[in-house]
Amino acid sequence: MMIKESLSILFDIIKKMFVYRGRSNNKEYLVFTVFEFLIFTPLLIIEKKYGRTDLLNIVVILCVTIYLFSHCALTIRRLHDCNLKGWWYLLNFIFSPFVFILLCFIKGNKGENRYGKEPTTNKETS
Repeated sequence: MMIKESLSILFDIIKKMFVYRGRSNNKEYLVFTVFEFLIFTPLLIIEKKYGRTDLLNIVVILCVTIYLFSHCALTIRRLHDCNLKGWWYLLNFIFSPFVFILLCFIKGNKGENRYGKEPTTNKETS
């Protein structure tokens, strides 16, 4: 997958951080999971090396806020793609969040389901 395509997917996810309707495919979920790792790992390393600074606090608060809203909306749309209700997201608080990593690999329903049309990542077909 090209970096340009991944960034396009990532920005689309962030733009839809308050959209809980519709569906998202496993490619979008995987790109966001990789993004999560690539952003928070360096922040943790910087914090460990230099300690907490005011600038680091601001960056962390900004990243965490964007992440929380985007992750919640994306996960609910991903659950919709698997034809599950968004309320399944609450299992995240009972079981390990690693269960939701499985959503990266589970294929969604083919065709239309009760939550909408099958998602695409190609700009020409959206």
